[in-house]
Amino acid sequence: MPADRRQSVADYGALSAGYDRRTRLTDAVRIEAVAALALGPGETVVDVACGTGFSFAPVLAAIGARGRLLAFDHSPELLALARRRVAEAGWTNVTLREAAAESVRLDAPADALLFSYAHDVLQSAAALDNLLAQAAPGARVALCGSLLWPAWAWPVNAWLRARHRRYITNMENFDRPWAGIAPRLRDFRVERRGPGWRYLATGRCAGGCQRSAA
Repeated sequence: MPADRRQSVADYGALSAGYDRRTRLTDAVRIEAVAALALGPGETVVDVACGTGFSFAPVLAAIGARGRLLAFDHSPELLALARRRVAEAGWTNVTLREAAAESVRLDAPADALLFSYAHDVLQSAAALDNLLAQAAPGARVALCGSLLWPAWAWPVNAWLRARHRRYITNMENFDRPWAGIAPRLRDFRVERRGPGWRYLATGRCAGGCQRSAA
């Protein structure tokens, strides 16, 4: 089921002013996801649905001045905050685009892709086809986000659904957010983090990774 892009843009526009404060409890797993990419100097990294650019600093610290960070988001309000972050830090090797994941065009093949709290993107086959088709062979992929507990923990799951309703428009696979991308990657691994409703997953793109074998 495709995400409701119009609703998502409206929701994030309303959340943008306090977005970093609202999401501060996810900072640790987001930093861990960047570390899991094992980035090196000079590499090209794509920050998928980059939001306000929270992950920019750790990415740029790893890839250095010779590296490139390509980042995009479909929320103009969040992207404005990301642009401000880049300007204030004086980073010159960051390219920002206002675009949807299904249609964004990247300037160079990606050595690594970061899906940090990008649930709606992960549920879109068209988005995955587009992004992974632009990845270099062997590109590393890391994703992190929230997920439901097992069904017996229905009170927690009800709370999670309510808490994420303004951040996610497509609740499909909220128990396994990686379901669409896992078959497209090699060496895929996933682990739960924090209180159990966060996850960190990694994999590697190889030939034909833009479409699953199915």
